Amino acid sequence: MKKTVYLSTTIVLFIAVVIMWLPWLGETLFYSKGEPREAIVAVSMLQSGDWILPVSAGSDIPYKPPFLAWLIAAAAWLFNGGEVNEFLSRLPSVVAAIALVMATYTWARRIRGERFALYMALILACSVEFFRDAIACRVDMVLTACMVGAMYMLYDLRERGGAWWRYACVVLLLSGAICTKGPVGALLPCLAVGLYQLLHGDRFWNTLGKLSLICVLSFILPGVWYYLAWRQGGDGFLYTMWEENIMRLIGTMPYESHVRPFWYNFNTILLGMLPWTLLAAVAMVAWRRYQRRALRSAGLFALVSALTVILFYCIPSSKRSVYLLPAYPFIAYAVASIVEGLAATRITRYYSIGLAWLAIVVPVVMAVTRWIPVAGYDIAPTTWWGWIVLALPIVASVIWLTGNKKEAPFDGACIAMCSLLTLYSAVIMPAVLNPLSDLPEARRIEALAGDKPIYIVGEDPHYAIAFNINFYLNDRLRRLPHAADADTVAPGTVMLFSVDTDTVGLPADCPVRVLKQRFSDTRRPAFIAVKMDTLTPDADFWETTP
Repeated sequence: MKKTVYLSTTIVLFIAVVIMWLPWLGETLFYSKGEPREAIVAVSMLQSGDWILPVSAGSDIPYKPPFLAWLIAAAAWLFNGGEVNEFLSRLPSVVAAIALVMATYTWARRIRGERFALYMALILACSVEFFRDAIACRVDMVLTACMVGAMYMLYDLRERGGAWWRYACVVLLLSGAICTKGPVGALLPCLAVGLYQLLHGDRFWNTLGKLSLICVLSFILPGVWYYLAWRQGGDGFLYTMWEENIMRLIGTMPYESHVRPFWYNFNTILLGMLPWTLLAAVAMVAWRRYQRRALRSAGLFALVSALTVILFYCIPSSKRSVYLLPAYPFIAYAVASIVEGLAATRITRYYSIGLAWLAIVVPVVMAVTRWIPVAGYDIAPTTWWGWIVLALPIVASVIWLTGNKKEAPFDGACIAMCSLLTLYSAVIMPAVLNPLSDLPEARRIEALAGDKPIYIVGEDPHYAIAFNINFYLNDRLRRLPHAADADTVAPGTVMLFSVDTDTVGLPADCPVRVLKQRFSDTRRPAFIAVKMDTLTPDADFWETTP
């Protein structure tokens, strides 16, 4: 009977997260520079055949190790004839997120039982930051799945022991983490697990020896790539890796990158764990009324792991919410513990009722925007399946509200959030974000340039690549260091400028017009110029530009 319940719960959880993420991956265009910057590496791999250190935009080497790009390129080669698109670019992140949610459920079930494991997995999947990163073409979700998966296995190996192949799996996961974002992928998990084991009473030298060996072994496969990339990229590659891994950590990068104060990490955790932050805050106020238990072994592991990740990323001046993603599974453990302690209380029931009503109101408001746009947006569905997705939160919430809310009241909150987030990824996200994409501008530039060169003007390699447009131009963009260099290009050459570009020296035969008021890479205006042929009337150019 227990095996049947476990199997059915596993299937339901798997279907829920797959529906929430997978079918809608290609509905939203790239709308900022982060996603196409990762995807273009896979494009250049497939075009050049160089799977070690491919060059995009003519001179740009990858900023991170290539594991995510390998996965994207392999998916494009297997499923789409070698063509990279938005769906395939985001597919590795979604697969990693699904795998991590299911691993979280399996790990927690062995420790705390079926109900706790289900709540922990759903709290993780439906937290705002985790959900956002699950459907993005970024390295962070693949990195997190490798890191946290290895940490789960190391915890189980300490508690229950295991065969040698389990240690081999840990080494492979940590190797994948290093190949995704560098040495921190192995060093941080080993640090967190080591601190937990020492606090649990393990011997220092024994702990240090085992984890050091695991860490060293995990560097062997990535070390092969680092060596081959160094042979190919030379000092330029070494400097890029040093800048991204060491200079970013100690705050000595030659340019500012996401510089935030110390307390930023704690703020972003509170926001990233929404909507569960609100429940945890209310529960903390009422916690003294209910039974409190001593911290379990798994609880200590979760606490140490979360704090290690958060405090480690307080060290560098460069801080981003995605850096803290490996802490989210362990914070979900804490929230699930709170929910379990308050499961039979009015707090949980009222909170679930509130989310259920939200899941009814939001789709109704969206439907109304078909006739009365809200803040200028018409976010009503435009397809038949979109209306089905729109009805899903309403139907699910009404069924729960009319049922027995006193038995397992937190189920209502989980149902409401799963259905709302499905609606967001399928309908709201494309409607709001697709207008921000540079795809239309890329198509205009392509039609204007024909087979002529296309350049982005600017000297600084960190700011002089239009990743969004370059992706939609299939990596045709090249860098022109200075505006004065336009004298050397052939007539018909298209040139792009951001609002900050120094255009001093731009020849008179390169007339400039506004391309777009919100450039995806800078979120500021962008301009376009074309090297004119004196025999070509200016009107031919301006008629094809916005």
